[in-house]
Amino acid sequence: MKKIILLSTIIFFTFAGRVTAQIINPIPSYNYHMTSSQALFGEIRVNNGKEKRDMVVEISTANHGSAPVFAKVWVVKKNGNIVKGPYIVNTSEALYVPIDHGKWGVIVKCNWEVNVSVWTE
Repeated sequence: MKKIILLSTIIFFTFAGRVTAQIINPIPSYNYHMTSSQALFGEIRVNNGKEKRDMVVEISTANHGSAPVFAKVWVVKKNGNIVKGPYIVNTSEALYVPIDHGKWGVIVKCNWEVNVSVWTE
């Protein structure tokens, strides 16, 4: 499983600058409608100069059924040497992951159609 995550991370950041926005979504992204089982988000640039900040990930869904809806989330530094997660994010809960001033990305995997919001604070 770790090899798959590492490979996904390397592919994610290798092609982040060359792939269209349909595959790599920018950070911040709000209410991105996720219809496939995986979505990728990446920072294009970091201007704030803050040494410490939080990556925030939130999922929501219009499905009000009784089944619990959740997503697995990984927060990954650009060069792939730091992978945080996997974290489980339930609907209407926000995940706060402390990160540094470098470029970061987020991988979200979910088996349901959800809306994903990703931003930094």
